[in-house]
Amino acid sequence: MRVKGRHSIIGALAVLRRVIGIVLLAIGMLGLLLPVLPGWPLVIPGIVLLGRRDRLVRLSHLVVRVVLRRLRQSRSRHLRVIGVRLSIEYVRTRRALIPTIAATERVFARVLAWS
Repeated sequence: MRVKGRHSIIGALAVLRRVIGIVLLAIGMLGLLLPVLPGWPLVIPGIVLLGRRDRLVRLSHLVVRVVLRRLRQSRSRHLRVIGVRLSIEYVRTRRALIPTIAATERVFARVLAWS
């Protein structure tokens, strides 16, 4: 009986972790688009809670890359320039954030191991 109860608590915590991660990721994405909300401070914990290998995180990365590629290949010169600049910033930001996300995941794993 105790084992069954413990598994249900662990399952509930996993669902709660996923829900909180999705909410943080969604609000963080809005924050990247809107100047009023800070984006990155919400995106990083969202990715950490979901995990870098999560389907939603990978899908959002692919969508951003496809949109940037379409902007770079646009017929309009202005859209091409915007696409190139955004692509450079996206790569720069991604390179800066990956070590931060990895370090945060390690800390998060240590905290969970303590529990």
